[in-house]
Amino acid sequence: MNKKILLTIITLVLFVIFVVLGILQYRSQRAALKETIPLISTTPTPFVSRPAAQITQEPGIPPQVDTKEATKLIPNEASLIEKDKIFDYLPLRQENFATSVGINTTINIYSFAYDPDSSIRLEIYGINYNDSSLTGPNAIAFKESFLEAKKKLLAYKVVLKNLQIIYGNRQYIQDTAAFWVSAFKLLD
Repeated sequence: MNKKILLTIITLVLFVIFVVLGILQYRSQRAALKETIPLISTTPTPFVSRPAAQITQEPGIPPQVDTKEATKLIPNEASLIEKDKIFDYLPLRQENFATSVGINTTINIYSFAYDPDSSIRLEIYGINYNDSSLTGPNAIAFKESFLEAKKKLLAYKVVLKNLQIIYGNRQYIQDTAAFWVSAFKLLD
């Protein structure tokens, strides 16, 4: 192929591309290529001082568990002794635990690196913690699942009263679970 013909074809292709981009830009009323910021501003940008932003909870996202508050009632030293009895066996997990009310739960006992060293997580999944009534199916399913978790911990001779337990990653879960544990006297 001749160099002149090749150069002419490339020029025509580039011309067609720019025409097509121009048509697309006109139809969409948007810039086809990124807009640039002018080097010299024609109008001065006013400086507006704003008050410092306040951090607020995003709507729809429940607050995280306050782990210091959840673990403050039991001394760290006593809890560490109990945690050491099971630490090498963590995580302890049981899936599809069938409760008498027809709710299958998952029991998960583990240690989370960001929690206090003396605490463990005992989470029971599959329960609606927004319903905190003591007679509802969720409370019964929690109680039965907790008693199953208690059996697992007692097999390692853990004294539950001396163990700092975090029941979930959301504050409402922690609050409801702690209420049920207390009301049903599950740590006795």
